[in-house]
Amino acid sequence: MEAYILIVVEHGAEHDVLDALMKFDGVTEGSLVYGEFDIHCKLVVESMEKLREVHDEIRKLRILTSETLIAYERALRKVGSLRNHHVRKLGHKRARHH
Repeated sequence: MEAYILIVVEHGAEHDVLDALMKFDGVTEGSLVYGEFDIHCKLVVESMEKLREVHDEIRKLRILTSETLIAYERALRKVGSLRNHHVRKLGHKRARHH
């Protein structure tokens, strides 16, 4: 099962919390984000029980509030051209492979 946690942390704790999140079993991605939340992380776990365990540990960090979203259906899309679009949009130059 997949879950996403949107997190607001104590001021200045963003990098420390993100580093700590990435050490938890089941956390597969984490990002610092702009907007209402400070961090977005993705969990992939085998059961609701495991989700609860990881979530309880995460809540011990320097977190002010969080919102957990549990995915119930998934759709995949080819991302090859999407990645190239985002790389250009962000102003990064992609290295060519010869």
